[in-house]
Amino acid sequence: MSRFLSSSVLINVASVAAAIAIFVAPFRASAGLRGAMLVIAALVIVCAYARAGQLAHLLPKAKFLALAVGLWLLAATLWSFAAPQPMASLSVVKRDILTPILACLVFYALTRTRADMLRWLAVLTLSLAILTVMIIRDPFDPLATLQESDYLTVGLLTTWIVTLAPLMAVLLFASRPWRARARLLAIIVLPCLLISAWLSGNRTVWVCFASMLIVAAVLATRARAHALMIPKRTIATLAVALGVLAMFMFAAMQYRADTQAPSGTTALGFLLHDSRAPILRAAVEMIIERPWQGLGYANPQIHDAFAARFDLPWLRNYVHHPHNVVLNHMLQMGFIGGLVILLLFAALAQTFITKSRAVGLTRFAGLCGAALVVGVFLRNMTDDFFQRHTVQFFGAAVGMLLGLAARRPPLTG
Repeated sequence: MSRFLSSSVLINVASVAAAIAIFVAPFRASAGLRGAMLVIAALVIVCAYARAGQLAHLLPKAKFLALAVGLWLLAATLWSFAAPQPMASLSVVKRDILTPILACLVFYALTRTRADMLRWLAVLTLSLAILTVMIIRDPFDPLATLQESDYLTVGLLTTWIVTLAPLMAVLLFASRPWRARARLLAIIVLPCLLISAWLSGNRTVWVCFASMLIVAAVLATRARAHALMIPKRTIATLAVALGVLAMFMFAAMQYRADTQAPSGTTALGFLLHDSRAPILRAAVEMIIERPWQGLGYANPQIHDAFAARFDLPWLRNYVHHPHNVVLNHMLQMGFIGGLVILLLFAALAQTFITKSRAVGLTRFAGLCGAALVVGVFLRNMTDDFFQRHTVQFFGAAVGMLLGLAARRPPLTG
């Protein structure tokens, strides 16, 4: 009986549950399944670590990050009682804060080696491939425009893609035992990422990709005395990659101009007439009216009050929040809300940048983590998708990279 309850068997059970949670993450109607799998994985992990006598290694050693997460959770909980329906707001705290924290801890505990990371990447590759097929199929499906897609909305989908991209960089540096498998996954991942991002029609996703590349390249080469010491091949590869991303972004901008603006509008003209200026102005005005109290965390009344600020029918009908994660937190929790969300991203960035100064796998995980934080932060500065599926997947991604960077003894017992 003890053999069936060994740490290795328990970890395998938890890994299956965690794999199901991230596999279904980009699809609709998966919230209950995701939550249940994470809870099951967490309970089994605690049993496995207790049996191995390694409960001390169950949590990441990052005090600044723990403080930032704790303040984020505390502020949201307190401001939930400022909303008209505190219990409903507290349920959002559970969904958008507690569950991502749980996902982070689960994947931190389960990601101890490069082989563990490749297992998650194989699951995510399959999920991405299915998503890409569904996105390609939509234009040819006569029912697609009459019903919601089976996957996430465009904004949530592109945020999921941005979160996924830096994780997949691990495939490019797999060690010899897994190199062939990693290359096969990379061959599938790269075109799927580009196709799904392109078909989304989103412009910001390309900026995020470029920013993540630049951040990782700067951190990877900062130890060199000057730029001339950087290998020419590295510089050329980075330049080509950024050029390709720039072309994709320009093409996406022109497509939006052709389909959503008067005939003859150029990509630059469409960008200069973006509707976010009045949205941001309305958000700032509402924040100034209640700079410290806010309107309450997850207060549904914010949506109608925000939309009522616009005279244009299009904005009044479709814009119900500031389209910026920092401003959205400030609208709900005043200046404290903006402070806690900025502190959260700063703590994440500091944690991964510190790890990027190490060597080996820890350094590589730090580089990927820094790119992850920058990409997700930028994606949510032009809209706010730091919620639901995407914030939970972000928590899981952070946990994976923190786990990959940690040095822990093997689980035995």
